[in-house]
Amino acid sequence: METGIPARGDIAVNRKTITSAQLYAVLDREFKALRPKGCTRCRVPLPYFRNPPDDVSANWAIGTPSECEHGCHLVIAELLARLWTRFEIEPERAQ
Repeated sequence: METGIPARGDIAVNRKTITSAQLYAVLDREFKALRPKGCTRCRVPLPYFRNPPDDVSANWAIGTPSECEHGCHLVIAELLARLWTRFEIEPERAQ
């Protein structure tokens, strides 16, 4: 029976490919705009390349942010959920 809904593997995900430094700049800017006013300590962990676990996941992750009494770790989680669908990073090259 045809449902009109593509199978999971058939979903095309269009993400903009940028460098990890560019992604960090986006993460940092967005976090500073959303960060609770009571906290000036927290920072977004650096993004790093990883092989995506499936066809629809992004190819990057960040380290686990510290739990914050102001809720910064929750803001970061929400920010990641939004940005994982928008960006891929270039694979890191051996130096």
